[in-house]
Amino acid sequence: MFSSISTILDVIIFVLSGFIVSSTVAAIVFVVWTFGKMTERTTTKELLDKINSSSKKTNTPSPLNTTDKNGELIKAAITIVESYGLSVSGSQNSRAMNITSLEDNLNQATEPNNSNRILPIPENSQEKMLLQTGHVHMKHGDFQSAIKDYTNAIIINPTFAGAYNARGMANRKMKDFHSALQDYNTALSIHNNFAATYNNRGVIYMEIRQIEAALTDFDKALHIEPNNSYGYCNRAVAYNYMRDFNKSISESTLAVEINPQLPEAYVVRGIAKVQMGALAAADLDFEVAESLGYKRIDIEERLIALRKV
Repeated sequence: MFSSISTILDVIIFVLSGFIVSSTVAAIVFVVWTFGKMTERTTTKELLDKINSSSKKTNTPSPLNTTDKNGELIKAAITIVESYGLSVSGSQNSRAMNITSLEDNLNQATEPNNSNRILPIPENSQEKMLLQTGHVHMKHGDFQSAIKDYTNAIIINPTFAGAYNARGMANRKMKDFHSALQDYNTALSIHNNFAATYNNRGVIYMEIRQIEAALTDFDKALHIEPNNSYGYCNRAVAYNYMRDFNKSISESTLAVEINPQLPEAYVVRGIAKVQMGALAAADLDFEVAESLGYKRIDIEERLIALRKV
């Protein structure tokens, strides 16, 4: 009888001990979790305070929209997060506008070195903002809206050569070659070392079949920027129009050597080879161009246009 009572007591003591241990563990876990949440809230508040403090130190002019303010906050947040030993992934050039065509490469439409002693334009200025929104419209094919933004940038700053150059691109897309030439001429009167504008104006000269004038502009562009693949490629196009296919192949090959990722260079070189009867070699160039995003139907249209000249 006594052994039965002893066994029952042992069981009761064991159960009570287990309950006490589990309760203690649960209490410890709760305390740790609560402390962690408090720390997390404190850290979050510190981060927000630092971000807000950083944004207050940013001297952003009043005409800018909230996009720039948000951009500054994001930059501040990234800096703070990275200071904690964490990394932030993603493209750092998500705003960059790059229209991948030979003639109108907006990625090159930046202000050159100031040869005429005009003060540089601040990156956060209203005219630079309008230039960037114009580039967005260009990328989406809304050339009239782009022209409007570029014109507003010029109204704000009549010495903004980059805006004239960009508006010239938009006018060319609208087939208004006269206005495009006027814009390029104005840009070059402000900055006579603007290689992108010489390239773009040369393309207009090719459009109106003034090939010698086009070559002169391409030569000037390459004199300013000797390693500009677009300059060599443009010159190769001009030689194609002049039926000097050997020079066209030579110039486009230089463009490929400088920039192997430029599909236009392969297309131009392939067209010259077609004209010389080297069809197999031309097809290899066209295949490379297609692998870089150039459409075969566009290549065929280029060949047809050249044969009509």
